[in-house]
Amino acid sequence: MAKAKKKAKKKMGRPESDIQVEKIAALMRMKPTLADTAAFFQCAERTIERFIRDNFDLTFVEFRAQKMVHTRLGLSRKAITKAEAGDNVMLIFCLKNLCGWKDKQPGEEDKTIVLSGAVKVEPVDVQERIKQLEGKPDE
Repeated sequence: MAKAKKKAKKKMGRPESDIQVEKIAALMRMKPTLADTAAFFQCAERTIERFIRDNFDLTFVEFRAQKMVHTRLGLSRKAITKAEAGDNVMLIFCLKNLCGWKDKQPGEEDKTIVLSGAVKVEPVDVQERIKQLEGKPDE
């Protein structure tokens, strides 16, 4: 007597994506595009957007920005550590970007002139510059 084989029902549509909350949150720390995220999880961009909306009630951009805070703080911490260790370039970078310091004082005008988009020339009184080069004090 022949056994009757049961046919397994096949699911219709695309296979389910294997998106895990921990993996997508970790990936967002690297600021990927929506296309890169979809490629990483081997699914459609709409699937990523739907997963984030359903699980976090955020858009892709909002979710990525929320997760990027950890990256930004880590980089800031590293920059400050390097600045404190004596890296003067990093110290200047941190003062300008983290502390809001500027090269120019308020009200000081920019005297740099851009010629043909490539060369920058600062207007200088020629006689004053000659005196500076010869080491003579201002009269």
